[in-house]
Amino acid sequence: MMPGMPYKIMSIITRKLEGGNTFITICAAGFGGGMEIIMTNYPEWVTKYKEKGVYVKHSKDKYYLYRGHSERIAGTKKVRFICDEYLGRITEIEGLIPPKDKIHDVVVSYEYGLSATVFTSCENIYKGLRKSFVKYGDFIMIASILTYIYEDYTSDLFQFSWLSLRFTDLVFPDTVTDAQKLGIERGNRMIADTMKRIFGDDLQKLKAYLSLIRLIAINGTIYPSKIPLQAASLIGKHDIKLEDSLWLK
Repeated sequence: MMPGMPYKIMSIITRKLEGGNTFITICAAGFGGGMEIIMTNYPEWVTKYKEKGVYVKHSKDKYYLYRGHSERIAGTKKVRFICDEYLGRITEIEGLIPPKDKIHDVVVSYEYGLSATVFTSCENIYKGLRKSFVKYGDFIMIASILTYIYEDYTSDLFQFSWLSLRFTDLVFPDTVTDAQKLGIERGNRMIADTMKRIFGDDLQKLKAYLSLIRLIAINGTIYPSKIPLQAASLIGKHDIKLEDSLWLK
């Protein structure tokens, strides 16, 4: 590149020369797509971490290791570096120091597949319980679902269920009245009958495999877990729509 030519560095890609510790740093310029070649000698304690697809960045006497690739910008002669993963910082004494864990909050796993399937399959029961128990209708329905799945209903079971994401304002009452207990027993029986009628001989497999589908909360963001093959087969067979927006409300 001619001295004094105005250019803006678009990417820096460092590659090792065969048989030594000398690296070529390729700077893709933003003016005319030209390339500037800079010979860089890195110490052995840095180069030992180099391998195909791994790149070194040298900044202020510090060395950083990245996994990435280069690609040409469509319609131009320019090349840019795409960072796929930051691998850590390299020091002479400590070697490669991996990046700190980026998870800064408690990870929470919510049972999702089965509880959501039960809820959406039994919406008519939910409507009836809300009509009968008014402000306690939500609690009766949730307790009925938990009883159907776990044979019990507690605040802990609720907090680790998708139901707690669906009913964010619900607080379990300190005491449950006899009428509410009867409502939960009745709700559980109706749910059991409805699930048997809808899913027939597949019900036991469905209860086992759909309960493996979970939602994972990491740093305030919720991610769906991988769906087991058996669960995916049952979802397809019975046209269960896990992506329904109601389920993630």
